[in-house]
Amino acid sequence: MKFKLSEIEIRVLRLVCQKEWSAGALAWRLGVKRSFLSRVLKDLNEKGLVLTEKQGVRKTVRLSIAGHAQTFKILSDSRPGSNIEGFLSGFALSVLVSAIGDAHQIISHHQGSMLGVLGFGKEEGTSMEVLLKEAGCSKTTLYKVLRRLEGAGLIQKKNNSIIVSDSLVYSFAISYADNIQLLIQQKLEGVENASVRVRKHAIVRTTAGKVPEFFSETGVSALAKKGLEATLTSFRDYYFNLDEKKEELTIEDFFAHALLLAKLKQQDLLVLELFFAKNEGRFNIQRLKKIAEEYGVAQEFDETRRKVAFYDKMKLELR
Repeated sequence: MKFKLSEIEIRVLRLVCQKEWSAGALAWRLGVKRSFLSRVLKDLNEKGLVLTEKQGVRKTVRLSIAGHAQTFKILSDSRPGSNIEGFLSGFALSVLVSAIGDAHQIISHHQGSMLGVLGFGKEEGTSMEVLLKEAGCSKTTLYKVLRRLEGAGLIQKKNNSIIVSDSLVYSFAISYADNIQLLIQQKLEGVENASVRVRKHAIVRTTAGKVPEFFSETGVSALAKKGLEATLTSFRDYYFNLDEKKEELTIEDFFAHALLLAKLKQQDLLVLELFFAKNEGRFNIQRLKKIAEEYGVAQEFDETRRKVAFYDKMKLELR
């Protein structure tokens, strides 16, 4: 699982944060067999956290220059005596990413380069209901992880929500998720791919003609097939989650995702209001309201409903 780090993986990371190692010296320092270390290094390499290089018969290991690896170094260096292995291992990283409600934008061109990252829409934590649904572990495991993170002073409970209160751990979780998202977007062959992510959920607007199997059409693209009056371009909107699990989406999901992109792009709001006015009866309003809250677009949805109600009232008064 991409969002799980084992204790041995974190121990390796902490050592390579200090200096470059030969694989043999690193295995000796950790007290493990070379074959076991090779598997650990393979996993860390796939997660973009370390780089390995063969120099003749000697294999060297060093920390990746990727943002999430460098953010981990800052975290590790700041707490030389703390038990990072204990509180970040297992499902902890998955829980932390699921607990961060900010929306983040990543833009990349067809070669996969990151052109910009933007955070906006900070929420007051994430509800326990959402964590249970998205963290990827059982209820029992989730509560164990939360107790461990709270005991380490990394999270706080506010009403029925969880807030990541440690700024360095927050930065590492965000940069780790950004890296996973970017690696997925690099699979797209569009001229430009712009996406916004909330927790593990990403909505991408892309010119790519072919997308991974776990992508689902959504947003304006999907709503157009439901009667949205909009001029479609070469761009298409897709949903994907960072766990790469295929999701079956509903019209409520389409609309919430379209609102999120409209908030990001500052466009499409008028056509979405017109679509909602004509199709309000097709929506499960309570479900749509709940999804809008989870994606940080509750205010935009309330404004859409307010405008539609105002237009309806004006029509009645003019009759």
